[in-house]
This record gives sequence, C-alpha cells and structure tokens, in this order.
Amino acid sequence: MDRYELSKSRRALILCDMKRRGAEHDVQRMEVLFKRNGFRHTAVNALNQKEVMTAFRTFRDELPCDVSCLMVVIMCHGRLGHISVSNGEEIELEEIYQMFNNRLCPALCEKPKLFVVQACRGVKEHPKHPYMDGSKQSGPSTSKLLPTESDIMVVYAVCPEKLAIRHQDYGCPLFVEMEKVFVDFSTSRHMYELFTKVNGSLDRRVEKQGFTFDREAPRREAKKDQLTRLDPAIVSDIGRSLHIVSSLTKKWYL
Repeated sequence: MDRYELSKSRRALILCDMKRRGAEHDVQRMEVLFKRNGFRHTAVNALNQKEVMTAFRTFRDELPCDVSCLMVVIMCHGRLGHISVSNGEEIELEEIYQMFNNRLCPALCEKPKLFVVQACRGVKEHPKHPYMDGSKQSGPSTSKLLPTESDIMVVYAVCPEKLAIRHQDYGCPLFVEMEKVFVDFSTSRHMYELFTKVNGSLDRRVEKQGFTFDREAPRREAKKDQLTRLDPAIVSDIGRSLHIVSSLTKKWYL
C-alpha cells in the first residue's frame, strides 16, 4: 500500500469540555504530540452546541489549500453516536465527520483524516460519576455510527455500550498511552499500527494496575494513586479496549 504525501501543512483541532476534571492533562499531552509532529492546532472549549459547530465550520473553511492531513481530538461526555457539551446539549458525531467529507471539504479530498473520540458510548442508565465521560442520557439514538467517506480513521476510546473513564490527577488512560507510543514509534509505524500498539498498552495497563472498588461507598471520590472507585454493578460496562474504524486507502506515516 502506498503512503500518503504529508510534506505540506498539517492541521489539528482539539474539542474539549474543560469542566471534566483532569481534562487539562489530556489537552497538554495532545498539544505536545501535535507540536512534535508538525501540526498547527486549534483548541475549542465545548461550551454549547452553537459555538462548537461554528468553531468547526470556521476551522474547516480556513484550512489552507495545501493541507496534507487532519487530526481532530474530541474529549467530552457522551453516549452512543453523540457527544455532550458543557451545557448538556448534544451533537451527533456523524455531523462532525461529514463536515470534512469530500463534498463539504474539498481541501481534504483523498487526504487522511483522524478523529479520536474520548467519550462514553454506553446504552444503560448509570448514576453520573465524576470519572466517567457519560451523559445523563445513555440510550442508543442513531444507526449512523461509522464514517461513510474514504480516507478517514476514527478511534473511539471504548467500544459501543461501554463507559469511558478518566482520572483527575493525570487524565484519560488513552492519552497517557498515546503519548508513550507516539513518542517512540510515530515515525517508524503507520497510524493503524500506532493505535494497535496503544490498544495493547491499554490492555496491559488494566491487567497491571486494574481498578479499585468500594462496595460500601460506590460514589466516593478516588484516593490518590487509584484510578477510581465504582459500584461493582457497573464494572462490566467500563471499556477496556479501543474501537478502531478505518477507511484509509494508504498508509499514514507521520
């Protein structure tokens, strides 16, 4: 398989609900990753639906004609097929993906696009917990879960019907492991291999560190150096592996 040509400008966008405790660590990690790999990035705070969609359109419309690739990192509460912004309004992920398709964003036609989504994708009701990226509504609402255009890769922090977690002291496990893998292998492995290694690191992380539970006080906040304390009834719904969807037509080496 041929490689994508990435010698020209690179662009990235971070959409983050900064009200989520620990989110600042994730933003800092991604900003360092972008800088190290030659991406010029824009950061957007997910305050409300109108501002977010306006920011996405402005970012898209201002992409240079010589842009060679795109990365979008989304850090929000969510449910299956949706993200929730700070004021509780929801945005369908497919709306975001389609904004950068070949018709609406010709500058990125046949160029690689990566979306990384850190958000819950649960379908069961659970009490809202400060260390899970779930929204108050968790039922399925759309059959459009995957991008329909070519040259797109989407990495979800968890599989469908699973809950995503984060820690107030160091952020989300996904971005912790991305930082390690991308530092060591970003120039020697293509994008799918990089996230396969991240997935393996996440699996080893769970086996090595695990989670701490408190049956008597399931809502109590985590103690220092522990990931979180959760009701055992929802342990099985915590996601432990990535969901990677790719329609890339070439290998993407940074």
